[in-house]
Amino acid sequence: VLPECSVRFHNQQTKNKSLFVSFEEVAVHFTWEEWQDRDDAQRTLYRDVMLETYSSLVSLGRCVSKPEVIFKLEQGSEPWLGEEWANQCLS
Repeated sequence: VLPECSVRFHNQQTKNKSLFVSFEEVAVHFTWEEWQDRDDAQRTLYRDVMLETYSSLVSLGRCVSKPEVIFKLEQGSEPWLGEEWANQCLS
């Protein structure tokens, strides 16, 4: 007997012959404040999971271009994007 969530996923998969997701649909984003509440282990886990998720989607042919957050994580930078985040970091 399959768990209820597996049954729902299987039923949805058979209804939608192909079930694809984009990186943005599965990516997790933190606000600056939320990021500050993460310890080093949580930040490392986040980085590893995001990079692995991106890698998996690329291997399935689901990512055409590399999201900026992935560039930042690969460089060891903070994961948020844009000027508003940079301004919050400086204040």
